[in-house]
Amino acid sequence: MNSGKPINYASAAFTAGLKRNRGKLILFGILLIVVIVLLNESLFIVGEAEQSVVTRFGVIKQIVINRNNDFHERYADLLKDEISLDGSIQIVEGSGLHFKVPFMDKVETYSSRLYTYISDSEVVNTAEKKQYYVQTYAQWYIADPALFSLKLGSMTSAENQLDNLIHPVIVQVINRMSAEDFVSNKDALNAALAKGLKTVNEDMAPRGIEIKDIQVHRTILPSANIESTYARMQADRAKVAQQLRSEGEESYRKAVSSTDLEARQIEADAISEAGAVRAQAETESMKIYAEAYGVDPDFYSYWRSLQALREALTSKATLVLDKNHPLWSELLAYAISPENVQ
Repeated sequence: MNSGKPINYASAAFTAGLKRNRGKLILFGILLIVVIVLLNESLFIVGEAEQSVVTRFGVIKQIVINRNNDFHERYADLLKDEISLDGSIQIVEGSGLHFKVPFMDKVETYSSRLYTYISDSEVVNTAEKKQYYVQTYAQWYIADPALFSLKLGSMTSAENQLDNLIHPVIVQVINRMSAEDFVSNKDALNAALAKGLKTVNEDMAPRGIEIKDIQVHRTILPSANIESTYARMQADRAKVAQQLRSEGEESYRKAVSSTDLEARQIEADAISEAGAVRAQAETESMKIYAEAYGVDPDFYSYWRSLQALREALTSKATLVLDKNHPLWSELLAYAISPENVQ
């Protein structure tokens, strides 16, 4: 007969089962952690304004770029010998979730937004050796993160490279321009800068950078140039004012000449019309005279004599008449009439 304490087999079985379940839970937890770590090491997210470079033991294996990035298409000839286009690097387009080999691949992320480069102020000469303090700016972005990572590696290196390439182009552009075009002709300046931009981009493309715009940010006249520039500006304005005055005077002369010509034409037309009316009246008068002469020639002759006498007296002319002239008797009768005798 057992004299010790009774053995609780149910409690022992529960304890053993609890130990076994605890081991399973620990194993499950370990597996869960491993899965989470593997997923974390296998997945990475690229934002809408981001680009990424995936390296494996320091060697670039993949780049992720934006869907609307056509940099490689536009610069295919320049980049055909570069690593990003030799087939060893996978180019993936689009943001979102992407995969990599866990514990072997590393991801470097770069912004795809525009960066602003601003140069130091430098003295630049125009074609006629006029000096200006010029400061320029450029808008640029990382177009190929693989080339950027290999050739430049940092924003500081990128800024230094932009300094080395942009400044000489700006100097060449301004050296070829006159001071007047540089200061006043924005279209000519922008056209020249566009050509310079193309040259800079051809140099920067193998480094994974593309410049969107180059402009003159600030132009300051050296003190020695201010007086001469103001004098030139005043002379230019005076020349324009004189030209405007000359054009106004010429327009006035043309208007007056046109008005005078029109007035003379109206006067000539009126004289011509009056002459025609007089001619027609005289024709009618002659016709009437002829008809009157045909009816009573003696009376018509007498009447014409009276008309001639009236015109002669009106003009205060001296008449010399034969005493047998028909008008003599008329004049004598007029002279001895009671109204004219004093």
